[in-house]
Amino acid sequence: MLRAMFGEPVREDTGLIASANHSIQQYLALLHTIPFAKRNSQDRRYIIWGNSFLSALDELEQSQYAAIRYSEHISKTYIDDMGAEELIHYRRYLYFYRNAIIRIFAILDKLGHFMNERFRLKTEEVKSRFSYFTVLRNMHQNHLYVELEKQLYDLKESSRKPVDRLRNERNMEIHTINADLLDDLLQAAEAEQLQDERMKAENISERLLDLAVGCEMVFVAVRTTFDYIGKLSESTGRYEA
Repeated sequence: MLRAMFGEPVREDTGLIASANHSIQQYLALLHTIPFAKRNSQDRRYIIWGNSFLSALDELEQSQYAAIRYSEHISKTYIDDMGAEELIHYRRYLYFYRNAIIRIFAILDKLGHFMNERFRLKTEEVKSRFSYFTVLRNMHQNHLYVELEKQLYDLKESSRKPVDRLRNERNMEIHTINADLLDDLLQAAEAEQLQDERMKAENISERLLDLAVGCEMVFVAVRTTFDYIGKLSESTGRYEA
């Protein structure tokens, strides 16, 4: 869809998004072997959930791609050195970069809620409003679905620093800034201003590297989870945990 903005054809899935989509589609194929008349409300929920993951991953990849493409037109270090056209590209880069970050954590939280329901983890008894990371902590502390938990935990740890930076940016983008965070931002801004009165553009290359790690974590986490559920369903002959 977004590739049309650059006069390019629709994406052909390759790499991590292709493998994640394949894992979801394999699980959906299992669910569709249940005759329509015999599907219960839970079966239908899982089918809707699976299709929503396909859409969400597509939107994440497109946002990342658009951010990268617009970043290619930005060469100036300082915003006030940018001409009108470069400034438009910079604003568009920021839009899709921030959109991608928000989608990363939206998909992870969607995955956490899906896992919580699919495996009956009862994370809501630990914390009423929980995230993907709360679900992993619940699995880790209570030794639930150990094989899957270890893979997802190792993935989280290997991506920790870049994903933490992305999460901080997400929080600044969508949450009210609390007093401590506001003080930190003001101190950082004041320290930078002592060195330079001019406004710098973001360090685009560093942020896109963090974004790449975040997207990779999402694609791999989704693929790993759906592969595990598919194998579990096939081995037990059941579609429930």
